[in-house]
Amino acid sequence: MTILEHKYPNGFRIIYEQPLNKIPVSGVYLFCNVGPVYEYNNMRGASHFIEHMCFKGTKLNPNSVHLMNEFSKIGAYFNAVTTKRYTCYTIKCMDDYLAKSIYNVSDMLINSIFNKEEFNKEHKVVLEELNNLRNDPYSKIDDELERMLFKGSSYEYPIDDLEYHNKNSLKYNKIMEFYKAYYHPSNMFLSIVTHVPLENIKQMLKNTFFLKEKTPFAPIIMPVLQLGIEMYSNIQYNIIQSSKISNVLLSIGFRTCSHNSIEKYYLYLLSVILGSTINGRLMKILREKHGLVYSTRCEVENYEHGGKFTFFTETKFEHFLTNGRNLGVLPLLINIINDIKKNGVTNEEIKNSKGNIKGQKLLNLESISLQTKYNGEEYLFIGDSKQIVPYSKIYDKYIKGITKENITYVINKYINKKNMCVCVISNKALYLEKLKRECEKIF
Repeated sequence: MTILEHKYPNGFRIIYEQPLNKIPVSGVYLFCNVGPVYEYNNMRGASHFIEHMCFKGTKLNPNSVHLMNEFSKIGAYFNAVTTKRYTCYTIKCMDDYLAKSIYNVSDMLINSIFNKEEFNKEHKVVLEELNNLRNDPYSKIDDELERMLFKGSSYEYPIDDLEYHNKNSLKYNKIMEFYKAYYHPSNMFLSIVTHVPLENIKQMLKNTFFLKEKTPFAPIIMPVLQLGIEMYSNIQYNIIQSSKISNVLLSIGFRTCSHNSIEKYYLYLLSVILGSTINGRLMKILREKHGLVYSTRCEVENYEHGGKFTFFTETKFEHFLTNGRNLGVLPLLINIINDIKKNGVTNEEIKNSKGNIKGQKLLNLESISLQTKYNGEEYLFIGDSKQIVPYSKIYDKYIKGITKENITYVINKYINKKNMCVCVISNKALYLEKLKRECEKIF
């Protein structure tokens, strides 16, 4: 399907595509081009907090209960998320209620009242959420690994953290300034996947608050993203001991390419070969052969300045370095990494993993959510809808033609010591020397 774009005089934009399924359901993702990467000292956490406050009411819908009821009574799914790069408000509703849903989200984002009493109350809710995250080792290990991988760049910092919230930070007046600066139609766009014709959606938009302002807002002086990262000459380590977990969590990350690099697809295929499926090498060796882990995976993620290729495992402390007289999880994982560096991957692994990706991409089209999110993220990073390859064509365009040589190339380029960071959260004391002894065996 063709991806279409429409831009209004005030700067607001629509990114539109029709779904391949025939279900009369629409996906709507409102992207606001602001996230933690644009924050500065004493304002870190602002994007996440504003996301919370936008749910607290408008003049038309004076409280969160009334506001959420507008979506609940039509059976619509409604939520929001703050990522490092953007803030997004997501709706999934029946086509018949698309106009009402877009109108309500426009009121919510443009006319949020930010009652000071609710502001203070919601701040306590945010602190409670962050306290829970601080006690979540899975969230902690992701944050700490990214601190090392992206050190020196705007992506180094967590989305939100308890340390951001002190008596000198996130003042009411400053939050209001931040909200008014960034929550303007010229800094927003709608990614919509629906059977409703684009011309009908244009008519719907005329009655919303997204088009209330007829001219573009005064240009926002966007903070310059720091995209340079601190270069390392060897492996970086971080060991955290925590009594709140019963196992050892291990995350090994490698710095990789940017979002717009073709190499991210080579790395994606490699991640499937290694650990994204039950037939991946991680599961075969660590779980099926040795029975040492319940959870293990391999993931890729890419931003403007670069990306990460991550191995994750969880195991008992007793199985981390050794398994009786046999190798434990860490040395086995290092052996897996060294094996792909020395011998690469097999043609059969490539064929099977391509089949997995092709099937998963097709199944994902049953739900419009991934398609809607994908279009929005691609537009955010690329800035031109004509250059976006539709989600339904990703496999044929980028995956189908990947060769063994392509995989070998990215392994040699990215999987090495100077790109490598290791983070461990352990329930017992773990000595750095022992960790280094194994990790330094990487070729």
